[in-house]
Amino acid sequence: MASTAKTKEKDAGARERLMEATAQIMLEEGYAAATSRRVAARAGVRSALVYYYFPAMDDLFVAVMRAGADASLARMRQAISADEPLRALWTINTDPRWTGLYAEFVALANHRKVISAELKSYAERVRDIETAAATVALRAQGVDLNEYPPVAISMLVAQIARSLGNESAIGMTEGHEEMRELVERFLKRFASTEHAQAT
Repeated sequence: MASTAKTKEKDAGARERLMEATAQIMLEEGYAAATSRRVAARAGVRSALVYYYFPAMDDLFVAVMRAGADASLARMRQAISADEPLRALWTINTDPRWTGLYAEFVALANHRKVISAELKSYAERVRDIETAAATVALRAQGVDLNEYPPVAISMLVAQIARSLGNESAIGMTEGHEEMRELVERFLKRFASTEHAQAT
């Protein structure tokens, strides 16, 4: 019985290492570089183990995406109860670690239907949470939600953040400082009164 438990623990460790190695390779070199051999070598396991844990590379990519998505969604759910929900969304969406990996999954989704479907499912959940966070922030300030639809406000914050991240990744930074200053003024406008007075 003890040996079975040890085997499961070892299996879980190898599976996690394979997922981490895949994410690292995708971030450093792009999704095309994440082959079963490269992933196995980075994880320090035999290449046959890749297909032992993941029947196809798409299964490995989906597992990596889900792990990142779960962590990201947990952070976004916390944003709803933050003092400044819109600022929390801005911070999450300007995180270069997830932005870079997300861009690779978008590129991969252009070639793999299963990745596209998974990415769409994740994006829909993100949009729901971001809209809820924007609703909380706007209602707290007495903003007319018909004039300023929360879904549109959340998209503005999130998409600007992601766009800055994507441009920064290729070395394009013209206008970024001005945009960040504009967003900062916008976020202060929708900050809670108590928090705004404290800062």
